[in-house]
This record gives sequence, C-alpha cells and structure tokens, in this order.
Amino acid sequence: MLIVSAIVVPFAVTAKTRLMIANSEVEQERLALLAEGLGNVVASTLTDGSGGQKFPLDSTPTSCRSGEFSFTVRVQDHSGLIDLNAADDSLLELGFAALGFGQQASAELAKAAIRFRDSAKLFAGLPWSRSAVGPPEDKQAPFESVSELQEFSALASIQLQTLNGVFTVNSKRGTISADRAPNRLRAALASGPSASVVQTSADASAYTVDVAARRDGSGIAGEAGFIIEKSPTGAAFSRVARSPAAEAGTLPPAAGTADCEMLFGTEAAQILRGWSS
Repeated sequence: MLIVSAIVVPFAVTAKTRLMIANSEVEQERLALLAEGLGNVVASTLTDGSGGQKFPLDSTPTSCRSGEFSFTVRVQDHSGLIDLNAADDSLLELGFAALGFGQQASAELAKAAIRFRDSAKLFAGLPWSRSAVGPPEDKQAPFESVSELQEFSALASIQLQTLNGVFTVNSKRGTISADRAPNRLRAALASGPSASVVQTSADASAYTVDVAARRDGSGIAGEAGFIIEKSPTGAAFSRVARSPAAEAGTLPPAAGTADCEMLFGTEAAQILRGWSS
C-alpha cells in the first residue's frame, strides 16, 4: 500500500495542479474576451461624441462593478500626446524630458528623432552628426509606430507602454492639448515651451482604449487595448494598432467607481449582470 500510495499520490497532485492551471487560463481568456467587447463599446461612444462625458480623456482610469466582477477603463485622446512626425524639436525635447532625461540628453534625442524621420535634410546635404543616443541607422521616412523609438540606444530599455504614454504617430498635429495630456507629460508641460501647447483640445481623431476585467479575490484579470481612429465622417471607428499590455498590477487606482450602465450603456450593463450572476 505504501508503494502504491507513493506512486499514485504524486500523479493525483499533478493532475489537480494542471486542472487548476487550465481553469485559470480559461477564466483569463473569458475575461480578456469580455474586456475586448467592452473596449468596442467604449470605442463606439468615443466615435459618437458621448465618450468625453463618460471617461477622462487623459488616461485617468475609471472603474465600475457588476456582481463579483470589476472593470477598469482608461482612454487617452492622442491630441494630448506628442506626434513623432509632426512635432518640432522643442516639443520632442519636452517629451523626452517627460521620460526623465536631462536637458542635454533630451535635446540630443529630439535631434536624433528628427534625423531618423526626415530624409529631406539628409538629401539636402545637411546631415547632423550621429548621436550616441540615437539609432544605428536612420529610417529616412516618417515614424510608423512609437515602437520604433526602441531602436534608439538611449530608449531601448524603456517599456513600450511608457513610450506610448508620451508619444503618438496618430494625432497628425504639431501641437499638444494640455487638458488631454497624461500626468507624466502634463508635469513637463508646466515647465516647458508654450508655443506648441494649446489649452483646450480640438476634435480628437485618435484614442487609446484600455479595458481590464477582474474577478474579485481570484487574482485573475483579462485585458484588452487598442488604438482607434475616427473615420472622416465621424460615424465609425477603425482599429489601427494594439495597445501594449500593462504588466500585472501596474494599472493605477481608478479615479472613482461609477455605475456600469453609465459607462457602458444599458444593454451592455444588462449583459454584465447576466454574465456575473
């Protein structure tokens, strides 16, 4: 019996552990799909113009509860970020300062970013000397994604989520709206140049939407995030990129708890109540 127990018990424990892991993975996938669907709901409200009344547009999180589940939403209007292709060197420098670089390093990074994107100056025979903080080679074309900043030696170790919290390629504006800037960038704006800063936002053309769904007490969460652009008519939206996933436990506390019906609408709130019952 002792020999049989010594053989059977480890197999039983292993099977139970694998079952628990499988159940957790299924639950996480269900929550991720739920977050994805709620992200689409949020995107629709942003497109029809009512999103600004429901969500802060400077990446401040808002949450709601339904049964044993909680949901956190963050929306970032890209007019509150610095466009890598449209910003001048002083505004780019301010963005790098918001990442914690000193004045000299920020100025060098701004020049390296302009050199990276701007083929005209190179073809005109006026290249700047290559900086140690920049990339090994210049693209000589506009930035297609903020992730290209990670090709810069000084930025390679900075998380993409952090870079996306300062820069964009989707606003297509050489200015930044102070009232839509996230906290990290707003602090830099307070002491930076004002020529490229406007106090109020024009009609937004792009947003980042991040949604997290959690079951109370389980430690399991599902997340979904993407960048959307409004159509020229303003009647629809399209996803242009995925938003980099936040690390577990890094989502800041929500500014307050709202009613899920207020955030997501009556139909979505009814589905959530049925889903969580």
